Parts: sequence; structure tokens; C-alpha cells
Amino acid sequence: MQMPVRKMSAPVSYEKPAVPSGVLAVIMVIIVEAMFFGGLISAFILAKAGRMVWPPADQPRLPFSVTFTNMLVLLASAVLMWLYIKNVHRKSYLIRTMILGGIFFLVQGFEWIRILLFGIQTGEGLFTSFFYTLIGLHGLHVLAGLLGLGYVFKHYSVEAKRKEYALAAGLFWFFVVALWPVLYVMIYSD
Repeated sequence: MQMPVRKMSAPVSYEKPAVPSGVLAVIMVIIVEAMFFGGLISAFILAKAGRMVWPPADQPRLPFSVTFTNMLVLLASAVLMWLYIKNVHRKSYLIRTMILGGIFFLVQGFEWIRILLFGIQTGEGLFTSFFYTLIGLHGLHVLAGLLGLGYVFKHYSVEAKRKEYALAAGLFWFFVVALWPVLYVMIYSD
């Protein structure tokens, strides 16, 4: 009895994907988040167009100059994140990005408390609803971005994945940073 001859196939080789799966996942999250914020921003624009004065005259003015300075801090963090992605061996860029992001988050939190104490309460109307929804959701995204940066920091020693982790967290951070000037102009500049 003759044994069947089994043909040996060539070993399977896998090509490295053009975009790492973690980065692709973050890109998909950013697309979804952009649509979500796009809907909220569109609703805000429509609500603003239906009013003669925006924000309503009976509302206290928002802290324009402090928030503008805080926006510059956030923009500087994006520059540092870009530098880190380009030089993943320079951990100091990542640390500085996290520090500036943390400063932004804390200053915005402090401003929220001051605004609440000043009298802008939730549920007082359309303006306050949009303010707390848009700014609050952005704050949650800043926190998520900081947690992502913290993950990159924690896993810095995994040299094989360092660039991928930096790029994934960086893309989300760039989204969070790019969203803030849009919200700032819409809500704080009037």
C-alpha cells in the first residue's frame, strides 16, 4: 500500500499592513466622533441662527481671555505631540504633551466651576445646554486623549510598538486639539 504523497506548500508569508490595526481603529473612532460633533455643531448653528442675540443678554459673558490662553496651551501640546511622533525616542516630548494637556484640562475644569458659581446653570435654556454639552463632551475627549497618552507613556519600553502607539494616540490628540478652536470660536467669541 502506497502512502499518498503530500505536496509541500510554500510557507505563508504575511505582508506588513500599510496602516497598523491600532492606528486604523483610531481613525475609525475619529470619523465617528467627527460626525457626532458635526451634528452637535450643526444643531448649535441652527439654534444660534434662530435667535436675535447669542448668547442671550441675560447670561454672564464667558471667560474669553483665559480660555484663549488655554487654547494656546492646547495647541502647543499638539506641536509637542507631532515632535514626539517624529522622534519617538525623545520621551520628553510625550511628557510635555501630557503636562500641557493636563493644564488645559484643569484650567477648563476650573473655568467650569467659576461659570457655575457665576450663575450659568444647566437647564436654564438652549445656550447653557449647548455650552455644557459641547464643552463637557470635549472635556471628556481631552481626558480620553490624556489616558491614551498615558498608555503610550506606560508602554514606552515596548520599542517594537512605540511608533504605532505614538501615532494612534497622536491622531486622537490632534482631533481633540483641532476641535477646540472650532468650539471656542462658536461659543466663546460672541
